[in-house]
Amino acid sequence: MSRRRVGLAVVAALIVLLALVPIGRWERSQRAEEQVRGMSSVLAAVGPLDSPSLKAFRYLQGFQCLIYRRSAHDFALELCVDKRGRLVEAIDRRSGDPEIWSLRDDPTRSTIYLDRREVDTLLHRMGVPPGYLPTDAGVTS
Repeated sequence: MSRRRVGLAVVAALIVLLALVPIGRWERSQRAEEQVRGMSSVLAAVGPLDSPSLKAFRYLQGFQCLIYRRSAHDFALELCVDKRGRLVEAIDRRSGDPEIWSLRDDPTRSTIYLDRREVDTLLHRMGVPPGYLPTDAGVTS
């Protein structure tokens, strides 16, 4: 292959790569919007965070989750927040097949914020020691 052909191939490859950057950014934005819409629907179904239907929690290193009962289903709805209070995952198990909306892999794209102090207060009431909570200063008994 001549030097000219190699050079043209390299230029063509660079043009293709440059064209893929805006496409990738657009796809990332579209995915985030879809996930936020799904998380918003679960948040609306939960209603107030301190609802009497709050039944359980999941505690993971990077985020914590509040789990709500609906009818006979003890783990029907789940909201997961990071240490800043961003809603990063929401799960709806009411239909039997879980519908999961998640930005755990890209939390900065979430535009939904919950009151992290309220979340920590609720987790504390369910038995999580204050030292494990990001806003332990805000925990009230």
